[in-house]
Amino acid sequence: MIFHRYAFTALLLSAHRAQHNASADPLVTARCNGKVIKNQDILAQRRLKPGSKSSKHTYDATVGNGAIITSTSGKSNKTPSTEDQGIGITTIKSKASKSTKTSSKAPKAGTLAPSSSPSGVPATQPSVAPTEDGIIPNDELLLPKCLRRNYVPPTPKPSPRPFATLPPVKLDTAEPTTGEGSVPPTDENVTFRRGDLSKNIRRLGIRVARGMSVRVVATANERINFANGDMSSLPFHGAPDGAAVFAWEDGGHVYVSNSDRQNKRGGVYAMYFDKQGDVVDYKMLLSDTTRNSSGGKTPFNTWLSCEEYAQGQCWQVDPEGRRNPEMTVLGGEGGNYEAVACDDRNPLQPIFYVTEDNEFGALRKFIPVKGPAGWDTLNGPGTTEYLVFLDDKTFTWSLCDDVARTSQSIYFPNVEGIDFKDGILYFVSKRRLMLYALDLDNNTYTMAPTNEALLGGGEFKNSPDQLIRNEGDYLYFTEDGGKTPGVYAVDSSGQRFAIFEAYGKQYFGDETTGLAFSPDGTKMYACFQDCGCEVSGEGDCGCMLEFERLDGRSFDGETLNLRF
Repeated sequence: MIFHRYAFTALLLSAHRAQHNASADPLVTARCNGKVIKNQDILAQRRLKPGSKSSKHTYDATVGNGAIITSTSGKSNKTPSTEDQGIGITTIKSKASKSTKTSSKAPKAGTLAPSSSPSGVPATQPSVAPTEDGIIPNDELLLPKCLRRNYVPPTPKPSPRPFATLPPVKLDTAEPTTGEGSVPPTDENVTFRRGDLSKNIRRLGIRVARGMSVRVVATANERINFANGDMSSLPFHGAPDGAAVFAWEDGGHVYVSNSDRQNKRGGVYAMYFDKQGDVVDYKMLLSDTTRNSSGGKTPFNTWLSCEEYAQGQCWQVDPEGRRNPEMTVLGGEGGNYEAVACDDRNPLQPIFYVTEDNEFGALRKFIPVKGPAGWDTLNGPGTTEYLVFLDDKTFTWSLCDDVARTSQSIYFPNVEGIDFKDGILYFVSKRRLMLYALDLDNNTYTMAPTNEALLGGGEFKNSPDQLIRNEGDYLYFTEDGGKTPGVYAVDSSGQRFAIFEAYGKQYFGDETTGLAFSPDGTKMYACFQDCGCEVSGEGDCGCMLEFERLDGRSFDGETLNLRF
């Protein structure tokens, strides 16, 4: 119900508004749906008349002086007056505060608990209306705008752009540029022209940027050719999805890829390349999982694979296959998980962020206990918090996922790709066609549409999906749906470019997936999840492509003059 979400969100908002007066206000430990939670940012600032009757939705708060405060909401047994409408907090007794309990071990592998996610049906609006003169009752002023009754979300404003927070591109030349509209001078050997889709690969039905080459590395349900003339024992997996690249022995690298197949037919696979870029091995790393969508890399060089269905979990996988995969604590009770990013600025305490592809999902962060980070970090104790937007500029983290689910449904439903770089957390909403950039140090955010015009050729009009931020100046996106799925890049000024784009009829309604770059940035890998198959999601769906710049440079490096 909306009412019980209101109550806890009011506590959070009170904290946000009282940040500058925190020393004068008591700290609060809150109880969300019967669970005691501790959040030092929550402050009790409002009281309801003693004796008011409320529903079963209750939030207890332990104030710093030991008094217990109860926040209740719901329909009264009588018609509420203007004074006791909405949120209320009533002091009831004194009691010692309790500390937060955190998970101490990972869920048992193979045991999937029922999902706690809502059914997807929007909650009923409050029965109490504003006063006749249109003034919102005082209690409701405690709430974020998004949770006030009759609220209509504002049209997202694309300015300022989130890309303004990115560092400037580092070019291969130090020579300055002059003149209006000029671009940095380039070396005569540079042939790549980002955004110029003048190269038509007719046999594949795709267009690629000028100065690029492309080859088909693998096709679903077909064995893979190795450099020594042998073939893989396994066929390339169907429905390829999220992927990443890891450095491997002797200058080679490993391409790790999820399989987004249903009914325990998903999993994780790895393709091994030598230092020349030729395939030398291919094997399965994780099996008997369902709809392995995307995931993310950890700072200790493991792959996290997320299942996208009601009881999905997040699995940790060793790219070299030396350790057996394990379920992590990230998935909690289960959900439609999509992708993972990691803030690794503190090597002793990396923080993990997990997206949920659901209108009423909850973007969560997991803070492990401090200590040497490694495989066991994601199997041990820690604290899980959830993202809550307070308005169109600021956010906070809550220990109650109900509040976060309401916030996500209003501001950023159906979150897909996510990545982290230099204190900024990036993620996309496929429902809103929007990119968000969160400044984690200042609790502020900006956003920009992903479907604006591209510089040069191509069009990026459909849902953004996977998201990658490399060491250079560009954010890269894959696309889900439409007639021209492709891979696109945006720089720190907000200019958008196509890297490649499909036009063949076999790709209508398809999606680009598996975006990853070799460790030196000279090779880009991407997949079509269907690639012309008859029934989406089956074992014969999907193909993997490898792209290179003909000048041998990194995809994040210098390019030809970008004026069109």
